[in-house]
Amino acid sequence: MVHYAILCGSAPENFRQKKLEDFHDSLEQTGEYQPENIVVFPNGVNELCLEMVLNETFDKICDGDTGEEDIIGGLLLYVCTRTKADFDAELANSYTQGVQVVRLGNDELRKDVIEYYQGLCKKCDIDMQVVYDWDGDFVSQESLGWEKVAN
Repeated sequence: MVHYAILCGSAPENFRQKKLEDFHDSLEQTGEYQPENIVVFPNGVNELCLEMVLNETFDKICDGDTGEEDIIGGLLLYVCTRTKADFDAELANSYTQGVQVVRLGNDELRKDVIEYYQGLCKKCDIDMQVVYDWDGDFVSQESLGWEKVAN
């Protein structure tokens, strides 16, 4: 059975959220999620990039490109904001006033886009779970053993 996970955090650059790291590690330890099927955006992700990753994942699932014949364990989207208020925000722009968004640092994800993909999964008989969480506890990538990427 193939499981996919997309983990989105909102840590400052060169940091990661403690909950996001712990969640990532627990997914790998279950043995159900292979490292190549877990995508992590620790410092936020813009909507277009998230849609691209979701579309690519759907292409793999729908084209039978999963490596295991037609047995999909599901798709998990984990969104970890800095504060509880960040996942219950609204756009203030006059053209889009009232649109519900999730704030990931400088990025905002419209909730209706996430709901669209949930509906698409339902139509394709794919289990998609969306988890919203928050955490203001950050750990440096250096302390986690991540190399700093030179600009």
